Amino acid sequence: MYMEKRLEYVDIAKGIGLIFVICSHSDAFDLMWLMMDMCIPIFFFCSGYTYSMKGTFKESMIKKSKRLLVPYLFFNMVMLCAFCHFSFREIVGILYSRYSLYPLDVTPNIKFFTSGNYPMWYLTSMLVSYFLFYLLVYHEKYKHALMLLYAVLILCFMKSPILLPWSIDTAPLTAMLIYIGMKVRKHDLLSMDIYLVLFLVLIYLGLRCVGGDLNISVRMYGSSVAIYFLLAIIAPFVVLWGAKFLEGTYVGKVFLVLGQHSLTIFCVQLIFIVWAKDLYQYFFPHMPLGYLAGIFEIFLALVGGWAISLLLHKNKFLCRLLF
Repeated sequence: MYMEKRLEYVDIAKGIGLIFVICSHSDAFDLMWLMMDMCIPIFFFCSGYTYSMKGTFKESMIKKSKRLLVPYLFFNMVMLCAFCHFSFREIVGILYSRYSLYPLDVTPNIKFFTSGNYPMWYLTSMLVSYFLFYLLVYHEKYKHALMLLYAVLILCFMKSPILLPWSIDTAPLTAMLIYIGMKVRKHDLLSMDIYLVLFLVLIYLGLRCVGGDLNISVRMYGSSVAIYFLLAIIAPFVVLWGAKFLEGTYVGKVFLVLGQHSLTIFCVQLIFIVWAKDLYQYFFPHMPLGYLAGIFEIFLALVGGWAISLLLHKNKFLCRLLF
């Protein structure tokens, strides 16, 4: 919940990841090449980093289901109303919770999320990932066997001709990211010195150069799922490490606020990106959409989403319901 004690540097890392997410959906997406799709692993990694075992497996799943599915349904309804899309395909898309039925390189394809709600695949993906993660932490004596099973499942699911509902096909990988995030905090690995972090950055840059196109939301692992997995571990680790140094700074405070309101901003970003695009084209009709338009879209999405989040938090009922 919003008022609970939080680790500031984790929210700062989420704020950084959120900006990358919105950038990837804007007309400035070319700026995302270096962090292509590495913004999403930040959220899975941070989720594991802040995890603490409370209650039984069943109790944990019920709590996590409420925390993820209620916002998922609420914000999907908001987006349907905002874009005035109430088609049968939209309803099926909300239930299926994937951007499309087939991988993006398949044509013709069937697209589900067309009301600006496609970022919300992340919430159902997180829920399935947590189910697999809970198996690891509540049955730790079987963790090595489970990890091996997850690795096999990842490879098998890559052969699936369709994208499976609720990101079942990518959940084994993201579940392990949550688990690694938990272990990083347990063993205090963020305390490593700057030279080791710089070494990780060099490894990241080298792997990114050969990693290919990445987009876990549609099961695009680039040139290798192993390279993707390494990138998805290194990027959140380095961002979290750097976020510690931003605590207490003016820049850090901006990222902190964004991180604290990341759920709402994440879910409603497309409303403001579309509005920003329309405004830009209205005032600059002869200028093509590009980096300048993209930066305006990012700014409006962050400010607009933050404002909506503040309004939701002021309503006691909605605050308890969603956060």
